[in-house]
Amino acid sequence: MGRRAGVIVAGAVIGLIAGALAPVVFIAACVWDGRAKWSAITEPESVPYIATLVALGAVNGAVGAWDGWRSSRYRVWPVAWAPALLFLFPAVQWVQDPSDSKTWGTALLAVGIVAPFVWVAGRVGQEVGARLPPRPAEPGAAPDAAG
Repeated sequence: MGRRAGVIVAGAVIGLIAGALAPVVFIAACVWDGRAKWSAITEPESVPYIATLVALGAVNGAVGAWDGWRSSRYRVWPVAWAPALLFLFPAVQWVQDPSDSKTWGTALLAVGIVAPFVWVAGRVGQEVGARLPPRPAEPGAAPDAAG
């Protein structure tokens, strides 16, 4: 496995962990307030949301690791798109029924709690990628030998 692939996989694994922590922290906050029980994590209705957060965290971690590896910089835009995608969920609910603030407001609050975890997945991925920069090409080597 090449160095680039190793960095991208490491970023994806870190992002997967950060994405999986998001629903756990959200449910813990709801349990703390008495609004939910721990069994909410295993309910069938929760599975698509948890899977979405884990997948977005893994993808954002991989994108961050690739960007950090490639540029050795910490730019915001490569890892800001995935958390922004999560805000489409309350936006769609608002468009469907703007007067039902109980539904879209709750969704906006929930996304506001979990979206930073997806953003952190990308930022940590960038840290991993920047710490393992591409190897400089040896004199006389082919251009693809660096990765």
